[in-house]
Amino acid sequence: MILSKICDVYTRWLNRIILFLGLALMAAVTIQILGRYVPFIPLWLWPQEVVNVSLVWIIFLGSIVALREKEHFTVDVFSILMKDKKAPLLNAALSVLYYGVGFVIALVFTYYGFFFFRDWGMIQESDITGINLGYIYFSVPVAGVSWFIFLIESLMRDLTGRSQRHQEVVV
Repeated sequence: MILSKICDVYTRWLNRIILFLGLALMAAVTIQILGRYVPFIPLWLWPQEVVNVSLVWIIFLGSIVALREKEHFTVDVFSILMKDKKAPLLNAALSVLYYGVGFVIALVFTYYGFFFFRDWGMIQESDITGINLGYIYFSVPVAGVSWFIFLIESLMRDLTGRSQRHQEVVV
């Protein structure tokens, strides 16, 4: 399935970005800590901006990858019930609930996230660096669109009877 291959590539790309942002987050926090306690290291303010951007994007990108693995919007109790082959009606009802809630959340994040980005993010500037904060707010509609794509892929797999392939994280 072509959508599945595209989603595999996109997931690998997201994992690399998450790794990079995680390293940037750790480096920025380390610089802040060293700046407070080591006298010859200056106390810069820009690492705080790196921490803010990295943390927000890691959260949203991580939620995208988690949704693809069906680890994000499900509850462990439901996933245990869904593995029970003796209750097909319950499984169908939980699947409908999962996809219904997932698509609604994805559409809300996409639609309102875009207007939030456009109306609020593009008019705000960072006090520390003076950079436009739209790049932080843009994570909301990106997450919504990505969730929507991954939900479509998952729904197609469920409808065609193909099992979810758990890919190993390749960075």
